[in-house]
Amino acid sequence: MNDLGKIGFITMAFGADKYFHQAESLARSLRRHMPEFPIAIVTDRKDAGALFDICIPIDPFQIAGTLLKADLYRYSPFEETFFIDTDCIVAKPFHDQLRKIRQFDFSPVVSKFLSEGDTDLWIRDVGKAIKTLNGSPFPKFNGGVYFFRQGPHAEKVFSTAHAINARRDELGILNFDKSGPGEETLFGLALSQMHATELYDDGGQLMRTPLNSQGPVHLDVIEGTSGFIKEGQHVSPAICHFCGEWFDHPVYLIAQEELVAGRNVSRIRKNRLWASYKARGFKSRVVRKLNRLLAPRIAHLLIRSRPSVRP
Repeated sequence: MNDLGKIGFITMAFGADKYFHQAESLARSLRRHMPEFPIAIVTDRKDAGALFDICIPIDPFQIAGTLLKADLYRYSPFEETFFIDTDCIVAKPFHDQLRKIRQFDFSPVVSKFLSEGDTDLWIRDVGKAIKTLNGSPFPKFNGGVYFFRQGPHAEKVFSTAHAINARRDELGILNFDKSGPGEETLFGLALSQMHATELYDDGGQLMRTPLNSQGPVHLDVIEGTSGFIKEGQHVSPAICHFCGEWFDHPVYLIAQEELVAGRNVSRIRKNRLWASYKARGFKSRVVRKLNRLLAPRIAHLLIRSRPSVRP
């Protein structure tokens, strides 16, 4: 680890208990596969526990959301910081990928850039936003991980992201959650404005999310293996990011239980988790279908039940 001795891991967990429990699972996976690195957590809890080496109190906030990740630079106690989102699981060691990403002063994992004519869920007009900022192509990425080194470049990325947030209406940036825009959009536009688009492409080896993957997802945190098809490419990420609808997927839940037990869970237990997941999915589909079928009838009845108003 000699050449990686300046790096520390950091995550953020605040608000609902489920986010802190996710952070605990992340920490267990780091302890198993990257035990020589310190782990810090930015949190609103006072009982962070022994899984974390450093507990950093988060500043008071009005609404919890991903926008708070735009403050990571001032929270980190490390000279070189590798941020990992709480809903990630480390499947295997990633020392080689760390060596590659630390060639940059700031970088997410990036393999795609957007230009004029491209569309994005969180920017009304990508081309217009880039032109307004006099920027280069907009790096599109998942914010599951970020590497940054203390210094002028990373500090400017974070300060520019905050400045862009203040111009979000002008730039046509849409809110990601109740707290405001997603930090991915702000960092991406900051990098575009800075023309800092030489960024780390991991070739599917460091971090990927199974969101919108094709086919089965394999993850064995005990054996240290992972793999799935993402955008037509087989990837084997060291870090799996279980964002969005994957928060209660059996692959994630099984990994969490195995990290606590320190061994693979039984086939019976896995089958039960899968059965419960499928039952929830079936129930959700039935409820949605009933809502579609009944909504017009209920609306009709409500209209008929309104008292007539005499002139």
